[in-house]
Amino acid sequence: MIGLLTKNSQGRYAFYNGFYFKTGDAIEIKLDYYHWVQTIIKQKDEDYYLKDFPNLKIEGLTARKVV
Repeated sequence: MIGLLTKNSQGRYAFYNGFYFKTGDAIEIKLDYYHWVQTIIKQKDEDYYLKDFPNLKIEGLTARKVV
């Protein structure tokens, strides 16, 4: 499952089909045209961040679920 991440009404980052990520979920993000990088969703206060990229904005990233 690959898609763009948007924040849903629950404040979680989700794909268009409703699948969302929560704290501790493994995720792969597309950093550029060629490179996918695996990381983990973490939560701080009321928002989420990527463990290995804490300053990267999640909204609008291309991502895929790790199986």
